[in-house]
Amino acid sequence: MKVKLGLIGIVSMVAGCASTGAGQVSRGEPDFSSFIRRGDPAVLVGDARVVDAKVNPLVPVQASTEGNEVTLRFGRRRHVEGVARLEGSSFETVSLEQATVADDATPPARATRVMLDGGHFIVCWKRGDAERGYRALAQVYKLDGTPVGAPAVISPANVDVVGMPQVVSTDGHHVLATFAAASDGSFVLMAVPIEDGSGADGVQSAVTDRR
Repeated sequence: MKVKLGLIGIVSMVAGCASTGAGQVSRGEPDFSSFIRRGDPAVLVGDARVVDAKVNPLVPVQASTEGNEVTLRFGRRRHVEGVARLEGSSFETVSLEQATVADDATPPARATRVMLDGGHFIVCWKRGDAERGYRALAQVYKLDGTPVGAPAVISPANVDVVGMPQVVSTDGHHVLATFAAASDGSFVLMAVPIEDGSGADGVQSAVTDRR
């Protein structure tokens, strides 16, 4: 199994393909180190899609890659685990299964990252508070840790992110960000395609630049 992750694994899925319009431009958004960068984000953000509408928010989302597929694991009600397999570049659902008992998952770190071809990596984290809610962000970095552009908000404006966002890539170019979120009185699993838009010459993008 080949897993292209830095700090932690990753995950999400796409059972219903309802678009939620994620990808707000985030000028002046503090980065992971709380330094405000006022330039344009280098992250290209696609439309967020609801993966599953009945997730258990107390179970951390997990993700891994095998060949050209992404495997997503997440909690459902009554200690049941959902397992989704997605195609590695389009992130369309290949299969969706239900395990009998969910495994205990280790809570993720303060941020997750995925390495990319060309010497860059993307970091995802969440920011907010209980009063105003939480949003998911992503930012491109060089291999030496230098930020490339400003952070981008990748979660839709109408959801409250629960748990740490996860990121994964099967090919070093197409990246899937995933997270559980509260939306309209229920907890859903969301998937957001993102890419490094700082100069990927010759790479065909599957993400619409929403800047």
